[in-house]
Amino acid sequence: MGPGNSKYAYAVSGAHVYEKSFFRRSDMDKLLAAPSYEAVVAMLQERGWTMPDDTRDSGKILDLEISRAWNWVTASAPDPDLFRSLVLRNDFHNLKAGIKCLLSDFEVDQEFTKPSVIDRSLMKEAIETHSFDKLPEPFSSLGAEVYDLLVRTGDGQMADILIDRKCLDEITKAANASGVDLLKNEMEIYTATCNIKTAFRAIKTGKDRAFLERALSDGNTTISRDQLLACADEEKKMESLLSYLSTTSYSSGTKYLSSSPAEYEKWVDDQMLALLLPTRHSPLGPEPVIGFYLGKEAEIKNIRIILAAKQNNLPLDVVSGRLRRLYE
Repeated sequence: MGPGNSKYAYAVSGAHVYEKSFFRRSDMDKLLAAPSYEAVVAMLQERGWTMPDDTRDSGKILDLEISRAWNWVTASAPDPDLFRSLVLRNDFHNLKAGIKCLLSDFEVDQEFTKPSVIDRSLMKEAIETHSFDKLPEPFSSLGAEVYDLLVRTGDGQMADILIDRKCLDEITKAANASGVDLLKNEMEIYTATCNIKTAFRAIKTGKDRAFLERALSDGNTTISRDQLLACADEEKKMESLLSYLSTTSYSSGTKYLSSSPAEYEKWVDDQMLALLLPTRHSPLGPEPVIGFYLGKEAEIKNIRIILAAKQNNLPLDVVSGRLRRLYE
């Protein structure tokens, strides 16, 4: 259990009440069976979801719901900073997307993701005015570096590498600083599987060790960065990589790397969700609040898939196979 367990009694109680409105697997089946996109939207409204003026904009529907959950966490938890590693990746995404949009003459915030630690308006202002010093570190120095790189070289891939690696490094740092084992373990799965995916793609596309040294983050305990780097030195690079991964706790998911990247992402999400279940009914501590938020994320990922399926008339059997495990 994490620090200050007893002070979470109110937040945990509230989380358990909030979770009663979560969709279960049987509810997902009903959403899948709904005759139209509009019917799904109506079912979401019945469950208490807030709707934007334009209900055809599924992105806004999902943004409103995940923001509502995050706002509840920050308002209910006695130390909301403890949970920042759960959404930090959105801040790094916003920095990356905002700079690229600025240099492409698009609205800076049109690709911003919610929720985030840094206020959306502050991020937008800093990027639009090139005043990255208005942002906290590491976003201040990273933003200036990436902006300068893109203006000078237009190297979008290198910009992605710089931001994505710093993102994973900061997530690891924030999770470790929380002192909560569940949070550290959840973020370990997330960052380790990102590193695995990066190594696989790099080797598949013929990138060398120097590329991987720039791209792979530090700090994982369940995989070895050195081992991933060493695979790039081998004559049979991919064979060496897959052989090493078969010895790790991620072996059952790595088979999807070659056959189906989407299945790999689903496997990662399901692993993270399964880790939450043992502490779901705990009466104290931050763990049930972590579970609440990640459980809501899992629900929203499934709703995203269903809404897209209804908008594009995808076969139900295909869609059903893409749905993630739920927090139940």
